[in-house]
Amino acid sequence: MNSGKWQINRAGLVDFWYYDEETFEFSEGRMLLRGSNGSGKSVTMQSFIPLLLDGNMRPERLDPFGSRARKMENYLLEENDDRDERTGYLYMEFKRLGSEEYLTLGLGIRARKNKKLESWYFCITDNRRVGYDIFLYKDLENKITCSKIELKNRIGDGGKVMETQSEYAACVNRLLFGFETQEEYKELLELLIQLRTPKLSKDFKPTVINEILSSSLQTLSEDDLRPMSEAIENMDNLKTNLDSLNESIRGARQIEKIYDQYNRIVLYNKARMFAEAGNAYEDCERMGKRQLEELNEKTVMLEKEKQRYQELAREEEVLKKEKESLTKSDAAKLKEQELKLTGELREKAEEKCVKERQEQEKKDKLQETERRLKRGEEENERIWGEIETCIEEMEDELEEVPFDEFSSLKKELLEDKNPDYSFESHVQLLKRYTEQAERGKEGLTEEKNCQEKYDRYLKELDLCQAERNGAEREVQQYERLLQETKAELTEQVYLWERSNEELSLTPDVMQEISRKIQGYEQGSDYSEIRELAKQTLYEKESEFTRERMLLEKEMENESGELQRLEEELTEWKTQKEPEPEQPECVQKNRSLLKEKGIPYQQFYKTIEFGTGMESQQADRLEEALQQMGILDALIISEEYRDKVLELDCGVCDRYIFGDVSHVRENLTKVLDVDNGENDILFYQKISGILSSIGFGRSNDQGRTWIDERGNYRLGVLEGTVTGEYHARFIGIRAREQYRKEKIEELETLCHNKMQQVETIKAALEKNGLRLELIWREWEKFPKDEDLKIAAKELAGWEYRLELAVRRLGEQQALTETERKKLDEIRIKVRELCAKCYLSPRLDLFVSVLESLHKYKDLLAGLQVSYGNYQNGVLHVKSQQEYRDDIEQDLDDIRYDLSRILIKVRELEEFLVSVRKQLELTDYEQIRERLDYCMQRLILLPGERESCVGRQNRLENEAAVLQDKIRENETKKEQLSDKKETYGTVFKLEYGLGYMEDVIEETDDMDGLAKAICGQLSGSCGNKKQEDVFGSLQEVYHQNRGFLLDYQITLSSLFEDLNDENSFLDMSAKRIDISAKYRGTAVKFKELLQKLCEDADGLAKVLSERDRELFEDILANTISKKIRARIQASKRWVEKMNGLMESMQTSSGLRLSLRWKNKRAEKEEQLDTRALVELLQKDAEIMRPEEIDKISHHFRSKIEEARKLAGDTGAVQSFHATMREVLDYRKWFEFQLECQKTGEKKKELTDRVFFTFSGGEKAMSMYVPLFSAVAAKYAGAREDAPKMISLDEAFAGVDEMNIRDMFRLIVEFEFNFMINSQILWGDYDTVPALAIYQLIRPENARFVSVIRYLWNGKKKVMVTDQMAQKG
Repeated sequence: MNSGKWQINRAGLVDFWYYDEETFEFSEGRMLLRGSNGSGKSVTMQSFIPLLLDGNMRPERLDPFGSRARKMENYLLEENDDRDERTGYLYMEFKRLGSEEYLTLGLGIRARKNKKLESWYFCITDNRRVGYDIFLYKDLENKITCSKIELKNRIGDGGKVMETQSEYAACVNRLLFGFETQEEYKELLELLIQLRTPKLSKDFKPTVINEILSSSLQTLSEDDLRPMSEAIENMDNLKTNLDSLNESIRGARQIEKIYDQYNRIVLYNKARMFAEAGNAYEDCERMGKRQLEELNEKTVMLEKEKQRYQELAREEEVLKKEKESLTKSDAAKLKEQELKLTGELREKAEEKCVKERQEQEKKDKLQETERRLKRGEEENERIWGEIETCIEEMEDELEEVPFDEFSSLKKELLEDKNPDYSFESHVQLLKRYTEQAERGKEGLTEEKNCQEKYDRYLKELDLCQAERNGAEREVQQYERLLQETKAELTEQVYLWERSNEELSLTPDVMQEISRKIQGYEQGSDYSEIRELAKQTLYEKESEFTRERMLLEKEMENESGELQRLEEELTEWKTQKEPEPEQPECVQKNRSLLKEKGIPYQQFYKTIEFGTGMESQQADRLEEALQQMGILDALIISEEYRDKVLELDCGVCDRYIFGDVSHVRENLTKVLDVDNGENDILFYQKISGILSSIGFGRSNDQGRTWIDERGNYRLGVLEGTVTGEYHARFIGIRAREQYRKEKIEELETLCHNKMQQVETIKAALEKNGLRLELIWREWEKFPKDEDLKIAAKELAGWEYRLELAVRRLGEQQALTETERKKLDEIRIKVRELCAKCYLSPRLDLFVSVLESLHKYKDLLAGLQVSYGNYQNGVLHVKSQQEYRDDIEQDLDDIRYDLSRILIKVRELEEFLVSVRKQLELTDYEQIRERLDYCMQRLILLPGERESCVGRQNRLENEAAVLQDKIRENETKKEQLSDKKETYGTVFKLEYGLGYMEDVIEETDDMDGLAKAICGQLSGSCGNKKQEDVFGSLQEVYHQNRGFLLDYQITLSSLFEDLNDENSFLDMSAKRIDISAKYRGTAVKFKELLQKLCEDADGLAKVLSERDRELFEDILANTISKKIRARIQASKRWVEKMNGLMESMQTSSGLRLSLRWKNKRAEKEEQLDTRALVELLQKDAEIMRPEEIDKISHHFRSKIEEARKLAGDTGAVQSFHATMREVLDYRKWFEFQLECQKTGEKKKELTDRVFFTFSGGEKAMSMYVPLFSAVAAKYAGAREDAPKMISLDEAFAGVDEMNIRDMFRLIVEFEFNFMINSQILWGDYDTVPALAIYQLIRPENARFVSVIRYLWNGKKKVMVTDQMAQKG
């Protein structure tokens, strides 16, 4: 086996079928299941291979015989199962050879009664193992399996849980096998399924091998076939649909032509009524304003006249009084009468002159008017002749142009000689029609240019796709390289960890490193992976450092302690005398006493044990004195008492002064004074102190005493001693003995302490060596150069792929945009042609445009002539009216003149009579003042009367104006309602949107209505709505049969407005045409638009470019896929032959394989060789005749398949027919060949096969199949495991040759899982094998497993203890 390859290590089932939990260990990637029929060996094997390799749970995949009878859910919940649901798991564990790296793949399934099976898939990539580091059940005691969510939480970042089978299959290929494409991986699995089938060994013959090899080839997928089959299948149906659709469109066009006229005249009439109502309302509003202004003026003038009347009345009263005083005779009356008559006569003379002058002027004007009238009539006749000639020329120009508006113009002008005809609407319609024709021509030119640009984009798109495909292949290659590099690095890390003495990592850290390596990509920091191990390094270093610090601290402490002990030993050896332990405050106090010159003596130095005193008693006595505080107390003279007791704070001590009382039984019995200098005073002093302390317990011992047992009293305090104390301070001998013991003790302590120091030094040296070792081991941590390079290369190619995808996307967007633009242009051109009622031909549009331009020039001349004629008619009419007015004026003037002459004669006669009477009076004397008074009094009544008259007239006029204002307001309200109603009618009509092209939409409905009236008056002003409606009904019924599928109907709109508004001068009701398009109600215009869009779409599909789709899909898309599969199959055959050539059989039999081309069955069909040669060419370099050959070949095949299906009565979809026709496997046939030593190579037919020996038969069967599998695995990564499974392995092969069969699969380095009823597999050709005996009593719901292990020499049963130990 190659080191570093993945090898199947374990397979397990958890709560599946009749297994609660079972794990099958492999031995060097090999396992055999044996047992009787019904024991479960096939179910167990099929639960792993190939199920866990792609997660495909189809029943025919599970069952080795290909049966669909039993589904996956049946393995979880059987019939009459008392459980409502069950969740199970299947998994396989792989181990990399030479390391402790593990990979686990598996699936979870949940079955519930009467519900769909749930499944999920998982992989564990961080080295954790099921049953060790991760468990598939949440309750360890009751072993309740995990749900999908719980499993996902447990796996975390150390793997992945997948929802779909396709994602899982891709994941297994990526992690374990590394095939370049998923199709190659599927081919391998198909071959493994064929190899597994139990009928293989029982139906020995070469034709079976050929069928297996052929069926294991990958066919074209549904996605590959779908474009071709759908394109051809749909094309046959589209033509019929298009013909029917065109008939419907033609019928709809006929209706549309009249319907447009109807919509125009309805909109025009409603706009006209609305505009007229608006004009009437505006006139009424202006009238009201004028009347109101006039009323205000009359009111002001009336007030002025009233004031004037008052002034005249006052003046008249004054003049009357003056006149009475001046006139007493009749002279005044006569003079007054004279003046009045003179004035009247003067006025009449002036009137006569005016009338005579007016009469003469009118006569002159009448003669001039008659002359002008005659000239105008003659000019009008001449202009009308020009108009008729121009109309004839225009009619000639429009002979081939479908401009229907001309007939209306001709009729209105010639038949009615309508002097009020407006050319504006006709000019606008001509302009619009001409613009539409211009746009049609431009659109056809634009369509051609856009088509050429679209073709260029398609070629660029092919280049971008090729670039993208190349980049994808490189990315896949470098993904595999990166995966292999990650696997190698993971293996190196595991090998490094195992080789370390000090730097050992925990399994969790190793798993995290494995996860990090798997997640490594360009830009990742490898130091993060190193940090995972470095953390352990730092922990170890920290541990060593802490240990060293502790050792150094201990070394420092022990060395210091040793030095202290040595110093103390030296001190004891030289001069030191034993002293009781003293607190620091006591030591300070005694130093202070020395500074102050206060003499003192320590009590224990002044005494000695009495002679004959036993040591035990001495020990207790000294211990009692020490406990009492007397032993080391200071003896000081009484004179220093005050000084001693007043010492500074922070010091303390015990003192004995000389003033003590004596007791009878005292310490002098047992203690002597140590008076070496025989100082009598010293002796007396010490004796006195000793005599103050009682010895014994007699009643006269006082308050301080010590007894023989060491019990003591000190004032109110009594105490006991331990009895374990040894006297060491009282007496020179005792102190010397204690000093010697101390020296011996210190020497022992120093020796022991020195040994401890040496031990610590050795530990420090070892600590340093271990620290150096751990850093040396760390320096050997695997480097990341290869990983960085692989990740960098992958990132580079991914970036190139991203750029290629981006360029492809941009090019696709450009191409799609151009395609949409082309489609839009086509739709626009067809719409323009339809609006012009012309065929989409460029030459036709050019001809029409020439005629339209000439027609436009003629129309301009016609407009000028008609304008002149119209002006002439108006001029004649105005002259006639002017003549009539002059004649009427002459009659009025002559009548007034005769009346004036009669009045003048009467006044002259009366004036003569008055003057004769005046001559007889004295008037001259008072004439001047009286004349003035009389003249004024004559005038004043007239002025007053005129003023009153004006007042009455003004009042009457004001009253009339007020009545008119009230009437106008009433009329205004009526007109407002009428305008609002007509506005609603017009708005609803315009809102239908049937004539949106008439004028641009605006919020000003008044202006919109007037604009529409101006635009449509020419074409609709003289037409009757009833006539157009009759034509619409006629054409509707004529063409309704073509539109039955769309349920077109005539219906009425706005009838309710007629009922609500009885005052309307015209009906608001109109006829509407509606239809249904694909079940949805639509307007007629919308239906026609959708029908045209559908027809354009169908026409585009059936155009010549769409016909070429057959060749394009076949030559470019499918041919490439077929070519790739044929080339891959040939490489596979070559690898198989190479493997079979290398196989040595004992009989010298050599096998080989040919993949032969089949010959054509019909003349128009191609041989396989010729067909493949053509398919191997790129479409760009194919000649047209070669494309024709391919097209004819497959069309012939399609017709043949259809005919065969029809003859046999088989119901087969066209998609299935295409799958048969394009199944390249049927273009070839496999042929096995054999050659024995000394013989020629020949075809291995069934007849030749049956002449072979048993061993040769077995070899000729399994060598090609195993070679086929091995050749398939050659396309995988080098570290991929080669797995196979065999159901009823080698059944039919005799016992003598089974050994060689096992040798064969070992030599092919297969990891295998096989089952058998009789085989044990314990052959010497098998170096290791795990054997499992499955036992299941009849109908039992459990399976017992007995484990065996074959090590190449011996088969042993594996007990639970052995398994646990293993």
